[in-house]
Amino acid sequence: MTTQITGGWNSLPDNIIFIRQCMQYYDSHLRNMPIQLQRYNALKVQCEALFRGSGFRKLPLELVLEIFVHCLEPASWPYADASHRMYTGYTQYSAIPFVLSQVCRQWRIVALSTPALWTCLTVDISHSNDAGTVHPDLINCCLERSRLLPLHIALTAFDRGDEETGRKDLQNTSHTINRLIPECSRWESFELMIHSCLDVSTPSLQPIPPTGAPTLRSIQFCNWSGRFSSLAAWISDLMRSSPNLRNIRLNSAEGIQFADISWVHLQNFEVWEEIKLKDLFILFENCPELRTCTACLFSPVHLVIVSSPEIVLNHLHTLILTYAKESDLKAVFCWLTLPALKKLVLNGFCNSEWPDESFSNFLSRSGFSLEVLSLTDLAFTDAHLVSYLHHSSIHDSLEKLVIEPQGEIISSFLLDFLTFKLPSSDTNTIHAPVPLLPKLNSILFNVNAITQAVALRHFVTSRWYDSATYEVPLPVASLKHIHVRLAVPDPPNVNVSIDEIEHVFSRITKSRGTEVRLETIAMAPSDFDQYAGIERLNIDSVFEGII
Repeated sequence: MTTQITGGWNSLPDNIIFIRQCMQYYDSHLRNMPIQLQRYNALKVQCEALFRGSGFRKLPLELVLEIFVHCLEPASWPYADASHRMYTGYTQYSAIPFVLSQVCRQWRIVALSTPALWTCLTVDISHSNDAGTVHPDLINCCLERSRLLPLHIALTAFDRGDEETGRKDLQNTSHTINRLIPECSRWESFELMIHSCLDVSTPSLQPIPPTGAPTLRSIQFCNWSGRFSSLAAWISDLMRSSPNLRNIRLNSAEGIQFADISWVHLQNFEVWEEIKLKDLFILFENCPELRTCTACLFSPVHLVIVSSPEIVLNHLHTLILTYAKESDLKAVFCWLTLPALKKLVLNGFCNSEWPDESFSNFLSRSGFSLEVLSLTDLAFTDAHLVSYLHHSSIHDSLEKLVIEPQGEIISSFLLDFLTFKLPSSDTNTIHAPVPLLPKLNSILFNVNAITQAVALRHFVTSRWYDSATYEVPLPVASLKHIHVRLAVPDPPNVNVSIDEIEHVFSRITKSRGTEVRLETIAMAPSDFDQYAGIERLNIDSVFEGII
């Protein structure tokens, strides 16, 4: 219609009725135009109202404040994922309040009026070339805006290569700490990480004030350089001045003084290198609320422990000892009583003998219900382990078992012993034996891929089942985590594959809720004698696979 009219009079059909219809059509549109305009204006007003009141603009200021504060919650401090515990703390959290305060006027008002936003102070000396000028302003700003709330402090200084820069970074680190020391009565968590292999002077730090750090709950100190003994002494003074500590993490206990401590509230203690057994027992004696303890006992000094008669820790549920010698284990088993223990991880050192009698007495005396047991690089015998697994402190409650004896490969006797066997049809149900480890659902051990493959299959199939297809489940828990290291020979000029073993376990890997991990490791050198004198044309790296 519009095309015919705009095309000119000559193009219009000679029809008066058609022209009148066109006039009526446009008259109706002209009459409806004010109504449409009003409708569109109303929709525009609604959109503007939604825009002004959408998202954060519509939330009450109290709720916006809570959301801002949750932005500061760290992922792993204190005590979260062990795989990231070394490098995660409050890194990059200092920038969050500054970013929030620059979005708009309303957000800035909320940020500046919320002291909790400014309590997480992170200073990374090694990532700033102007740390001497920027970091003091950052610290002063956070101290002022946080008012009197407790502070969470994380300081890092990593080696950047040249000696001059390293010296400057350590100086900035000491200046930063000295600026914060007068506020140590407000500290709630303190993290200091130093890594410098340069021959630079030891940073000079002010002493801890007489008032100490009464609100300090968590300390993490990592001195990866192995230098700067004055830093360890200063950390020792800080810990002694913090009576309310809950969490302590140290990469090394070298230079840390544990004498005259009294941490009656300490719950978590972790040291990754070189703590003396004497210091560990001082900790046990003076920390009655201890819940988790992880300690590396590797020390070049052999110490004889003379302790008070029996130390009872009623709350300790996790004990992890690595690089433990026979004397270390004997002292722990003789003097400690741990009725609440749930997780016990023991790692031996340099072919240490196994104190069987002391450990058996420890089990009977403590009377705990153990859920996780890990014994690695220890010289226990099959008979020892069988007796422990039958013990009432382990048998009915154990859920995870890690077995890596000094010989690495689990014996065929133990593998058969752990295999669940249904009672025969002629066995009286009343006198049927109680299933071994009925709650076991996670296992890790090493087997010989050649001689023990069939026994491994029998073990797994005896303790794994698909609960969705079993109307009557087995009297033992179904395995949920299966981690097996397959020791394979390394014959000359031959590639050994575990494809057949992986195929056997393919059905289990497809089951929901079951994790199967198969790895290959080289056989022990003692197993290579059969290939002596044969020339090797190539040596392939050990294949590791996860299915």
